[in-house]
Amino acid sequence: MVNKRLMGSAAALALLASVGLAGCGSGTGTTNADSAGSGTSAIPAPDVNCDVPEANISADAIVTSKAEGEITFQTQGLQADFADFFEAKIAEFEKENPGTKINWTDQGGGAEFDQTITAQAVNCKMADVVNVPSSTILALSKANLLMDYDVKAPGIGDKFVASIWESTALGANDHHTALPWYYGPYITTYNKEVFDKSGLDVNTPPKTMTEMFDYAAKVTAAGNGDYGIYGSPEWYMVAQLHGMGVNLLNSERSAFDFADNPAAIEYVTRFAELYEQGAIPKDSLTGEPDPGKAYADGNLAFGTPNASFLKSVKANNATVYENTGVGPFPTDEGIKPVFEGQYIGVSVTTGNAPLALKFAEWITNAENEYAWTHDGGAIIFPAATEALDKLAANPPQIADDPVFKAAYEQAAAAAKEAEAYTDVFYTTGGVQDALVKNVNMAIRGEVDPATALKTAQDEMNRLLEELKG
Repeated sequence: MVNKRLMGSAAALALLASVGLAGCGSGTGTTNADSAGSGTSAIPAPDVNCDVPEANISADAIVTSKAEGEITFQTQGLQADFADFFEAKIAEFEKENPGTKINWTDQGGGAEFDQTITAQAVNCKMADVVNVPSSTILALSKANLLMDYDVKAPGIGDKFVASIWESTALGANDHHTALPWYYGPYITTYNKEVFDKSGLDVNTPPKTMTEMFDYAAKVTAAGNGDYGIYGSPEWYMVAQLHGMGVNLLNSERSAFDFADNPAAIEYVTRFAELYEQGAIPKDSLTGEPDPGKAYADGNLAFGTPNASFLKSVKANNATVYENTGVGPFPTDEGIKPVFEGQYIGVSVTTGNAPLALKFAEWITNAENEYAWTHDGGAIIFPAATEALDKLAANPPQIADDPVFKAAYEQAAAAAKEAEAYTDVFYTTGGVQDALVKNVNMAIRGEVDPATALKTAQDEMNRLLEELKG
């Protein structure tokens, strides 16, 4: 066993998640999948409060053919609504693998999720197999708290959409530490009735953010009391900026460098102009960050880009739902859709790596990713290529509804081209807060857009430097 004592505290690692970054890894080893000899430390060892099994950080692959024993599998916010599905899947795995037991636990999402799970990891209390979102992957990976799949399970990523797999190498030496599981591609949702009253073509949604801003201005200019677009784009700002060709990070991923980007300045400027024109609900900058609820009221042109929210709209306002149109998420030509999804990782401190790796591979195989995204009841898509192809040919029953069908088809088209945009992993927690806070100040007219972006960039880089130090 390799014993690495904790150099800081659980709170220190939790800070990595709350800030949204892990500036440097904890271990000093080098990852070399070609290193020879059982027991050779090929993967950086984490600084944790327990012994790390030597086999988990050696150069040798883990043999899973004889996996047995017991592990814990933790999901995020799935147990309340999807218990039947996962209990059946776990029973299926245990039947196929006699002598194994999978204990399923679930932890709700929310603002404290990243801090909680990183604290669990550093104290060796994280589940053996964990379902974590994009915002958590970077902190866990840079602190060497997740198993290196490239070393321990060579070839495990061959089943995934190439653009997604190739863009999720966040571990030491650009190795993979998380398996893409599922996600909801962004689309555009809009109220056709509001469009019609504003003189907009109800069958022609905007293709770019610039066009979306233009549409929003026309909605307000029509004078019908409707709003064009929701303020405080907290959940989608990074994806929208990406759609305009803005990279928040420099090419080395060592610092944020976007304040002088003309497209970023245009983005904030247009939001500020719309706010001044009355095209944005003023309370949207201080209240609920999700436009889904406001959209259901019927006087907002654009809804949330997450297609799954349409279920809520249908339940709360059937008329608005029936008048909802869909289109592609606004992106400039040549820019790929963003994969911002859920992942499956294996704890590097697990005491049963063979079973943990076998289950992680099994729950993300094409058959099971298809089953989850086809039968789960939400508009979500798999990252496994074969599962995505099968889903496109045989969409779930939910897609029989005309509005859902249109949303599903639009999301499916985006899923085939998606990539994991690196900035998504970095712009979370405190870093995201700094960006949103300063942009919102500019939208309200309290500071000019260029100054707001420069201040945000400086604050974000300060947080990064604090971590590096």
